[in-house]
Amino acid sequence: MKYPKDKGLCFKMDATDEAILDVKKHVMKPSPLEQVLTNALTDIDSDEEQEIKECLKELNALKEVSPLEAKLEELKDESKTVEVKLELKTLPSHLKYVFLE
Repeated sequence: MKYPKDKGLCFKMDATDEAILDVKKHVMKPSPLEQVLTNALTDIDSDEEQEIKECLKELNALKEVSPLEAKLEELKDESKTVEVKLELKTLPSHLKYVFLE
């Protein structure tokens, strides 16, 4: 007769992750945009609700731009190397200049 290999072993269920996620929901509230996108409109006050409505209004007012209408502009390489002449000041006799590369 065969016996299970786990005989005599102790198993435990760790519920810490669930507790952390539950507390995180109450402590760290998502942004109004995230609430709108995830339809998580629970536990919000009137100020947050007004902000969500404003976000929705702004999103609806935007015009959708198709890829054919998009204006693409070639960026020019404007990185010019400007050499700055170092100005050395007189130091006290107990100090000296050190140049770092």
